[in-house]
Amino acid sequence: MPTVMGSNSVSIFPPNVKPYGLTFAEHIKNFWKWSLGISAKENPVNDVTGDKCMNGQYNTNTSVIYLAFNSGGVSDRICKVPAGKGLFIPVMVVESSDKEIPNAPVEELAAASKKDQDSVNSLYLKIGDTEYKYDNLTKYRTRTGGFDVVFPDNGIFGVMEGGVSKVVADGFYIITEPLAKGNYTIHFKSSLICPDPDCADPNYVQDVKYNIIAE
Repeated sequence: MPTVMGSNSVSIFPPNVKPYGLTFAEHIKNFWKWSLGISAKENPVNDVTGDKCMNGQYNTNTSVIYLAFNSGGVSDRICKVPAGKGLFIPVMVVESSDKEIPNAPVEELAAASKKDQDSVNSLYLKIGDTEYKYDNLTKYRTRTGGFDVVFPDNGIFGVMEGGVSKVVADGFYIITEPLAKGNYTIHFKSSLICPDPDCADPNYVQDVKYNIIAE
């Protein structure tokens, strides 16, 4: 796969602020509404090359472009994005929904998400030439309360029948300042080991690289 060379860096927002007028939790809810609202076939989470990175993000008035995690393993994606917007980077994230855990109350969904993210044992982010390691990234853990999303039929995470679902999210999320025109390399890695059989993925490892072209 061809690689777009890019070493431009961009600053990230500190935790506990309101990037673009929204709290981190509000951005996270919007991220999951986007991610869970796209069918598995068209979902950027399952995209190998980056061709689908902007699915669901064209002609929207959001201040950020959502990057997608993957289902585990290594991904190397090329993505063209509009300049002037920030990037939302899911360094390590999880959601629990009552589509995946049928009839679960919000408290159970929150406990499942917390258990998963309590098991994270590595975090890494590199934007251009700037590295962010575990001790810095742990400050960015954010949990949400319950909120509604709409799954499509044949959604991700094995959700076959679409509809409204209650969701709770947890994880480590980064939001950048707006991108100037240019090329950017975004590389994030993370892993967890969760011995509990109820964990969504007891041995999850992801390594995702985005070659961003801001136009």
